[in-house]
Amino acid sequence: MLRFIRRVLRPAACGLALAFGLTACAVDDSSLEAKLEKAQIAIDAGNYAAAEAILLALCPVLATCADNILALLGEAQMGAGGVDVLTLIAAMDGLATAGDDTAVFDVINAMFGSDGITAAEVANLNDAITTLQLIASPTADDDLQLATAAAAHMVGSVILQTDPDNDGVYDGGLVDSTLAASVTSDLVLVSSSAAAVDAFLAGTTDTTTDLSGLTEDVEGTGGDGVIDATELSTFVGTL
Repeated sequence: MLRFIRRVLRPAACGLALAFGLTACAVDDSSLEAKLEKAQIAIDAGNYAAAEAILLALCPVLATCADNILALLGEAQMGAGGVDVLTLIAAMDGLATAGDDTAVFDVINAMFGSDGITAAEVANLNDAITTLQLIASPTADDDLQLATAAAAHMVGSVILQTDPDNDGVYDGGLVDSTLAASVTSDLVLVSSSAAAVDAFLAGTTDTTTDLSGLTEDVEGTGGDGVIDATELSTFVGTL
């Protein structure tokens, strides 16, 4: 999306400007723009804790934060949760899910790496969801970021509870009603945020199709959109 494209292109543009002796990318180190740029650089370098510290210092009461600060903070919290939005969207783009109800789940799971998911990472993803929901006027970027955060939180929560020893073997018997309710809450956010992206773009993207299909993947066709423990346990058994 637009913000993510700018995230990739802006450093290159600044480097080109500097090569020609220009200073258009230079800003006062004490300015808001400089601090936001410093936070973005920290995110791009994988230093999510530093980025979060910068942003929370700018606006310690989240309910009062400007949308651009909240969006960047949400990105930092997602990174701390083990998810890089650009990489995940690229992995999901054009993903063929026909006949494979676990395809999206598997792609998100792969983001967490061989070390698996930790409780701290799931908590960070939950923080990202909370932060992104505070954005007063969300853009398509913000909605897509919220959809991916909720999808990642759903996957991470299921993995953490049903494969606690991280051996790749999932136990559907560990599913309970609390986890099912959490999954339902995440998937409602995924669907609504993906729909908002489609509305903004006046069309459906491969990524939003994959995200929106998560509910049907877990529940099966003809469901009511509310995941119960039996449905989730059955889905876990297919992983």
